[in-house]
Amino acid sequence: MPAWLRTDYICFFGAFLSALGMSQLAPLLPLYLHDMGVTATNEVAYWSGLAMGVTYLIVAFVSPFWGRLADRRGRKILLLRSSFGMMLCNLLICFVQTPEQLVLIRFVQGLVSGFFSASVTLVASETPENKTGWALSVLASANLAGSLLGPLIGGYLASTFGIRTSFFVIACFLGAAFLLIFFLVHETFEPQPDTVPHSFKELQNQLPHLHELFIIAASTFIYALSMMSLQPIITVYLDEIMPPHTPHLALIAGAVFAATGFAQMLSSSYMGKWIDRIGPRRILIGSLIYTAVMTIPQAYVTTSWQLGVLRFLTGLGLAGLLPSLNTYISTHSPKHLSGQVFSYNQTTQFLGYFMGSVGGALFMGQFGFTALFWGTGLLFLFNAIWVYTKLKA
Repeated sequence: MPAWLRTDYICFFGAFLSALGMSQLAPLLPLYLHDMGVTATNEVAYWSGLAMGVTYLIVAFVSPFWGRLADRRGRKILLLRSSFGMMLCNLLICFVQTPEQLVLIRFVQGLVSGFFSASVTLVASETPENKTGWALSVLASANLAGSLLGPLIGGYLASTFGIRTSFFVIACFLGAAFLLIFFLVHETFEPQPDTVPHSFKELQNQLPHLHELFIIAASTFIYALSMMSLQPIITVYLDEIMPPHTPHLALIAGAVFAATGFAQMLSSSYMGKWIDRIGPRRILIGSLIYTAVMTIPQAYVTTSWQLGVLRFLTGLGLAGLLPSLNTYISTHSPKHLSGQVFSYNQTTQFLGYFMGSVGGALFMGQFGFTALFWGTGLLFLFNAIWVYTKLKA
């Protein structure tokens, strides 16, 4: 097996577990906080939101630092740092006794996270150019599948082994990822610390395609904003369209929630090959239009299976978005600066995740579900028109 292919598969495994480790906490937080003695509904909501949101915010702000370090020291060492740090954080969560301790560890988890950004940079620099789209598509599917399936897997582990044990299991998996990276990933990139810019302004001066990269960063933000504006309200939406007192609502919501991730995993390899064949710009525009068309009808479903089918079909389109964005960055930025470029792009992505999760719920509360689905679909469509008119091939 070629070294670049082995690296991609190992990073796939690590990216999935990293995203899983960050997202599996969501369905467990209320139960875990209750075990700590937090029983009032408003306090549970407050601590849950703080514990979830702090990680995404910290990742957004520290990503540029890790990106500069990747360009100066190499990319493999950052994968080792992230996998080991995530493992320790999950182990520590097993032993927390207060909400303050949980938030503190989630804060630290944000500081040491960044596995996906580092793995994208490593895979992009190690993979032959004619295979970059495919490799990054596989990687993106792992990251998003981990984010989507994390709550489902976290709930299963907690119900089977207990909440605290579930974090220990995830920590063991992350430890396995650390060992695989340490022994099997070989990096050919040779850092040149003297040529690495020390500030964003210095970085701008060395990027010949700065305008196009700004458009990509804005598109990444729109992608993340649109994704997270819908995901947190799926369960609430199902509760509204289904008959009162429907049994197993949480299980049905989890299945609908996971349908998007399964679709992306199924289509990622195929989409990556098309990115390599016809270029990331065309796939990006097509995926944006398709996703918009699949999102709007979700406002009018009347059954859970209708929503599940549409979410699955939406996932087929989403499979082309993040890989095409990352492939465009890879082919339009110097290799020795790709760590910083990808890290700044990740900053916009995580800001989009945070603002989408908060803004989507506020928008839905003000204007309703129909307006939220229409607004999200139109946002994807606007992004497609913008990319078509402003982004060069």
